[in-house]
Amino acid sequence: MNQMQSVNGKRPVQATRFRDDRTQTAQQDELIRFIYESWHKVSREVEQHSQNGGENGKGGALVYYYCDNEPNPVLKDFQPFDLEDWCRKRLTTTNRNQPST
Repeated sequence: MNQMQSVNGKRPVQATRFRDDRTQTAQQDELIRFIYESWHKVSREVEQHSQNGGENGKGGALVYYYCDNEPNPVLKDFQPFDLEDWCRKRLTTTNRNQPST
């Protein structure tokens, strides 16, 4: 008997064609653990910082925010746009141009 029998005139999907991406490797586990522990460390530091009145014990602020005072000359011609809207329009245009089945 042929293992690749057709069903309703269509070839069946081979099980080996799709890989189960939900299995995690040791490297992925290590990365997840690192991010989890780092995030909790930072969260604890920020919480302690706010409880101590904003000082980190070294005479300075713990949290710094970057603020670019001068515009970057490389970005002088940059025009912001709505990426989601652009993707939606592209997808709609692509679907209209495909023949209906």
